[in-house]
Amino acid sequence: MTQNDDRNDALPVNPVLSVRGPDQTEHISAEQGDAPADVAQRPIPPMLTPSTEGLSAGEVSTMLGGDASMTEANEALGTAEGLDTITES
Repeated sequence: MTQNDDRNDALPVNPVLSVRGPDQTEHISAEQGDAPADVAQRPIPPMLTPSTEGLSAGEVSTMLGGDASMTEANEALGTAEGLDTITES
């Protein structure tokens, strides 16, 4: 037990403090404002040129797991559940 445990003094209340401020006469909007005046003169940021190369068979196998038995098992499960898992795109 500390010496402050038996202290029952209440903290003083400040009547000036308030959760809300005085009534605001001007409505503050949260909408997007106008575009900057120099937006037309700004340089266009660089963009990466998309690659025209497709993925190699090794890259696809790495992404999909490479194990054909997993694919066959998933197809068998889908067929057993009545799903058409073998589709062409």
